Amino acid sequence: MTGGDGAAGQDATAEPAAEWRRLDTRIIRAVGVWGLLLVVVTVAILWWRGVPWWVSALVPVPVLGLLGYETFRWFKTWYRVTPEHIELKTGLLTRSHRSIPRQRVRSVDVTANPVHRMLGIATVAIGTGHRVSSTKNAVLTLDALPVADAEALRARLLRNSGAGEARPLARIDWRWTRFAPLSFGTPLLGLGALGFTYETLDLLGADPDNVLIPDLIDWLGGADLLLVIPLFVLGYLLAGAVGTLGWYVEMWWNFRLVREEHGALRATRGLLVTRSATLEEERLRGVEIAEPLLLRWGGGAYTYAVATGSGTMDEETSSFNTSALLPPAPVAESHRVAAIALREDEDPTSSVRLIRHTGHALRRRLLWTFWVGTAIGAVLVLLGVLLTPVLAHIGWISALAVYATGAPFAVDGYRNLGHGITGRYLVTRHGSLKRRTIALRRDGVIGWQVTQWVWHRKSGLCRLTATTAGGRGAYDVKDVLLGEGLRFADEAVPELLGQFLVSEGHGGAEGPGTGGA
Repeated sequence: MTGGDGAAGQDATAEPAAEWRRLDTRIIRAVGVWGLLLVVVTVAILWWRGVPWWVSALVPVPVLGLLGYETFRWFKTWYRVTPEHIELKTGLLTRSHRSIPRQRVRSVDVTANPVHRMLGIATVAIGTGHRVSSTKNAVLTLDALPVADAEALRARLLRNSGAGEARPLARIDWRWTRFAPLSFGTPLLGLGALGFTYETLDLLGADPDNVLIPDLIDWLGGADLLLVIPLFVLGYLLAGAVGTLGWYVEMWWNFRLVREEHGALRATRGLLVTRSATLEEERLRGVEIAEPLLLRWGGGAYTYAVATGSGTMDEETSSFNTSALLPPAPVAESHRVAAIALREDEDPTSSVRLIRHTGHALRRRLLWTFWVGTAIGAVLVLLGVLLTPVLAHIGWISALAVYATGAPFAVDGYRNLGHGITGRYLVTRHGSLKRRTIALRRDGVIGWQVTQWVWHRKSGLCRLTATTAGGRGAYDVKDVLLGEGLRFADEAVPELLGQFLVSEGHGGAEGPGTGGA
């Protein structure tokens, strides 16, 4: 332990450690530091705006209330680690007593924000890998412990003594920052920069609605729009690119992926907020190579582990994705790291030759594009007839725009469809805006679901879904012919679907007749 604050100073690795302990008292100081920063910024803004002094004097009151709440919460929070369980008792009005069996612990993630790092503490999140309805209840969180105790507790719960040397698998290459602007977040952050600028000017009393915006409109009235508009779009995208670059640096600073002595994969990263995620190999069910459209055009990809307790859709969009094995990086590097993580000579997602889907899937996508464009255009044309001819013109233009943009995406989505089997893995690929290639361990598949929508039946297509305990829990083979889908499922995991298949055809030929989940 570093720094002897309260009961948290006891050695977290002492085995038997059945006594109840409090969290480190420095968590109260952390809340105080954040509160002080908030007070300083708020008072400075109020002073700039000329607000009466007595209003500024009231600013610390809610912060002091929050500090008192945090103190009382610390006083009422206890935890202990026994040879069998990790327990946490907390709550003010409603008391909660949570207990996790140690044998079910699958992840111990350690994070620290800038104030935590300044004070020498960290937050420990302990997960079992089980799915729950609420992300908040998915893990048991200790906020906060001394850094040394947090690391010792992580090693102890994951059966790692820490004596062995971790083997490095990958680390950040700053040439990869070229992939940062190739994100759909670039235009969003550009828009966010405009909004932030507007709100800041308004907060500082610049009154953009009555001063800046009218002046800007007057200036645009005499400007050359053919020059101004491209420059505005360029500046807008440049602001977004700077934002995504900063986000990339903060997220992936000092990224390292290592394999620890007992086999677990551990990824550490972060500039302002440090993050450490540990993934035990027994949780690993496969890998996913995700290629958003812009990143794919630039030759980059994300690399995710398909593992129990991580890799959900909600987690994929969070700032701390515990299943991430690599930052956005060249596709070849993504495949290399995926193979190493799976302990394979070649990454299954790149070594398999995928079976392409039939033209039925292309026709279905093109028909969807046609009907969507037609529906939008028809509604606007009808409103134009009833209300104003302007809407009618907008309607046929919108329909043509949907046809023109949707058809290329339909073709691209069709080309990206595929499925196959290689060694211990089944592989499926789909998606256009975000192409996903998933290699799933065949022995990790626990069920199949065959779905045929109304628009599938006429063409004989279906959606085949492999269910597993890892990642998002369900992975699709989209728009595959029913017979081929059932054949693929039976070959991938014969003992699972075989009982639902019957012989079909003549001369001893064996084929799928019906399917079930």
